[in-house]
Amino acid sequence: MAMAHITRDKNQKLSREALKRLAALDKRAVNTSDIPDADLGELKTIARLTREKRKKKMFSLRLAAETIEWWQGLGSGYTRVMAKFLDEAKTHPEWVRQCL
Repeated sequence: MAMAHITRDKNQKLSREALKRLAALDKRAVNTSDIPDADLGELKTIARLTREKRKKKMFSLRLAAETIEWWQGLGSGYTRVMAKFLDEAKTHPEWVRQCL
C-alpha cells in the first residue's frame, strides 16, 4: 500500500472532495501486519527520547516593568502564553526583523 503525505497551510480550507476522501479513509481498517513488534528496550529508548524532546529549559530575561505587568495582566498562565508567542515567532521572521 502506498503512503501519501500532503502538506497544507493551517488556514487553508479543504475542498468537499478532499473532505469526502478523508471521511472514506476513516472507515478503512489499518493493516499493521508489516510493522514489526517493538521490544522492551526499543520502547524504553522511544520513551526516553520523547521525554528529552519535551524537556524545557529555564531561561532568564530582563524586561521593562511595564512589559511584565502587561503580560501578567493576561492572567493565570501568562508564562505559557509568552512561551507560545516566542515559539510562534520562529515561523514569523518578519516579527523578528521588525524588532532588530
